[in-house]
Amino acid sequence: MKRRSLILGTAATLGIASKIKFAGATNLIPISIGYDGYSMTTAPMYYASKTGIFKKYGLDEKLIFVPGGSTLSQAGVGGSFDIAQNGYSPAIAATVAGGNLVIVGGISNTLPFQLVVSPNIRTAADLRGKKIAISKFGSSTDISAGFALTHLGLTRNDVTILQLGGEGSRTAALLTGQIDGSFEQYPRTAELLQKGFHVLVDLTSIDVNYPNTAYVTNRPFLTDHRDVVEKFLMTIIDGIHQYKTNSDEAIAITGEFLNVKDPAIVKQAYDLYNAHVFPAVPWPSQTGISLVLDHLAKKNPKAASFKPDQFVDLTPLQDLQKNGFLSKFQ
Repeated sequence: MKRRSLILGTAATLGIASKIKFAGATNLIPISIGYDGYSMTTAPMYYASKTGIFKKYGLDEKLIFVPGGSTLSQAGVGGSFDIAQNGYSPAIAATVAGGNLVIVGGISNTLPFQLVVSPNIRTAADLRGKKIAISKFGSSTDISAGFALTHLGLTRNDVTILQLGGEGSRTAALLTGQIDGSFEQYPRTAELLQKGFHVLVDLTSIDVNYPNTAYVTNRPFLTDHRDVVEKFLMTIIDGIHQYKTNSDEAIAITGEFLNVKDPAIVKQAYDLYNAHVFPAVPWPSQTGISLVLDHLAKKNPKAASFKPDQFVDLTPLQDLQKNGFLSKFQ
């Protein structure tokens, strides 16, 4: 399935007129935002861009797609973006390695992936020696692979794990038979089920308490542009609320973003994520960060010397709580 790198500017450029009226459009603050996948976790942010919610809070956004959480983390450390929506795991790994990233919010504090496999694979034994795809080593899909294989009683040595980039690339490889399994999310999972593939492991059903997706910036940007970070978080919070409230519009925009033409399939994903993934307020999971560190320490012992609060700054959200903004949405 062919996807494209995407830079989003004004709502007019996007082809949908904003329903939100805002003042001072000529004084908008530019903000560049990286994200690592065409997936449901990005849908509320995309929705906020399409419907003008960024402009409502005084921001002129550019959303820039970078395949793979580890690559996105490296770009964030280098200052290529002001803020990124990225996996907890690659962001924390980059910081353990000496980067200056800091988590300011969390849109998904669980792993919403399914291991979708070819029709001929029905058991763990069938998966031995087969090829399964992740985005990149160190990414959330890579972490998911570890949990799924453990659940099946397998190890990484029992399969070949390939780094194929974003969801679209993984799906295309599965459809063409280049691989035997891939870690997918709804609605892509639902599309593949319709084509005869099936789910061997659903991480949402095996109680994996592991954080998936965070909002990340670097510490110099947070220090110098705290107001922009707070405006971004206000946009996300309002965007999540409107995304959940305006279902018909949200489903249509999500289908466009994910290139899924069947509204019924999109609705399955929309209902699942609203019920089990998207929070009213994107507080990051410090308990989850502890789990990430424990997992990371198995490969990099240096991670064991860190504490969760070294990776997160709650003060922007705490300020929004103090000034009453959060109370509008809780």
